[in-house]
Amino acid sequence: MADSDQEPGRSAPQPAVRRRDGAPRLEDLLAEVARGDQRAFDTLYDQAAGQILGAVRRVVRDLAQSEEVMQEVLLEIWRSAARFDPRMGSASAWIMMLAHRRAVDRVRSEQKAADRELRAASAEIAYDDVVEAVEAAFDRERVRRC
Repeated sequence: MADSDQEPGRSAPQPAVRRRDGAPRLEDLLAEVARGDQRAFDTLYDQAAGQILGAVRRVVRDLAQSEEVMQEVLLEIWRSAARFDPRMGSASAWIMMLAHRRAVDRVRSEQKAADRELRAASAEIAYDDVVEAVEAAFDRERVRRC
């Protein structure tokens, strides 16, 4: 289609800008992912998964949990790619921010769970006043009978 054949008000699609290594930029991939492009997500996954895992692992420390958090981050990217605004920063920074937030949330969640378990394990059983009152009444009754 020639430029003169285009619909009024529609601009011609811009060619994708590539990185020096020939791979598409994360910003372009996020735009395509926002439109539901599975292949763009696959490419984004290949480019970003290692960096995400590294960022998460520095916070979470445990490899298995880090891998879970990485998957959660990638799922969040798939679901929320449309929220990325290139005017606010780079795609890499946005992705790393998501990864860091999710990692910190996991650490806090695990710490709260450990604190709850510790409280439950060390909790003292509340003294039961009713049992004491009944035992005292039985003791008084036995004394009277004697």
